[in-house]
Amino acid sequence: MAGGLLSDKYLGQPESSGAALDTTSLSKYKRFVDDWGGRKLFQELLLTLRAVADRHQFRIYDEVVRYILDRPAVAGVIVGVRLGVADHREDNSGAFQFSLAPENLGHIQSVLIRPRDLYQIIGDCGDKYRA
Repeated sequence: MAGGLLSDKYLGQPESSGAALDTTSLSKYKRFVDDWGGRKLFQELLLTLRAVADRHQFRIYDEVVRYILDRPAVAGVIVGVRLGVADHREDNSGAFQFSLAPENLGHIQSVLIRPRDLYQIIGDCGDKYRA
């Protein structure tokens, strides 16, 4: 979930930097957000996700997990946790309680078609794991 950035916690908040990015994941994904389209477009995505979630009473987090799971080439998601710091196993089951209607997907997609192509910018981030 982009190190936690894809959540209500960052909706409408000023741009995070320095000490506010207190984990390696937050720092890394903040750079991805900057390359992807920047703070303004990311906030627009969060607002769109919140609007869809409000109509159906679910969390942005659950909506993102459901969206990813519904992609044709995706068989599962890996949700990161920080042992002893954050345990959301119970919370994560929310993504399995609903499906996203076509009109919801359209709203989300209207934002997702506008950013820069991260694959073109950073390449295949999995290359470093291949021999």
